[in-house]
Amino acid sequence: MNKSPSKNRRRKGKGNGSIYWRTITRNGKDYPQAYYHWQENGQKKTKYIPKKLLGDIQEANAAKRPVVEILQLLGVEVSPSNLLGDNEINPSNEAPEINPSNNISPSKTRRNKGEGSGSIYWRTITRNGKDYPQAYYHYEFWNEGDRLVKSSKYIPKRLLKRVQEMERGKAAVREVLQVLEGMKSGF
Repeated sequence: MNKSPSKNRRRKGKGNGSIYWRTITRNGKDYPQAYYHWQENGQKKTKYIPKKLLGDIQEANAAKRPVVEILQLLGVEVSPSNLLGDNEINPSNEAPEINPSNNISPSKTRRNKGEGSGSIYWRTITRNGKDYPQAYYHYEFWNEGDRLVKSSKYIPKRLLKRVQEMERGKAAVREVLQVLEGMKSGF
């Protein structure tokens, strides 16, 4: 018996989220770690799922519970309207930083072949019970179908605006890394 695709989704208006597994290597051993991905105000967000909560989160996700409820289990407070993109952008929100699609000409939506691939992504870091978004630059270099490098670098707040502008202009990944390292990249 085939399940209807609509049965595998959350109800409209309940947000969008999923569990994502990463393999972390420590002291030569691989460990699986679970993270919860969702979108808030048009930005991708991620929260580590502690092992003691993993079963509850998996059950809630399988039951297609609203994303707000799942985030509450993880200790993240968020307004349902932020998950659905209902918020209005006012000038004080600095829309150009939030919306990376501004000022991209249709002819320049990709980097030139051979310049690597890169993107900005956000991690939610928890310190002293508070969540802080931190920007990272994820990048990869490939050669004839083989990945040579896959890594990420923290983007300090003082450089975030500059890196976002470079990303909008689809600058070469090596140029972005030079800005982040403050010197020439060794790649």
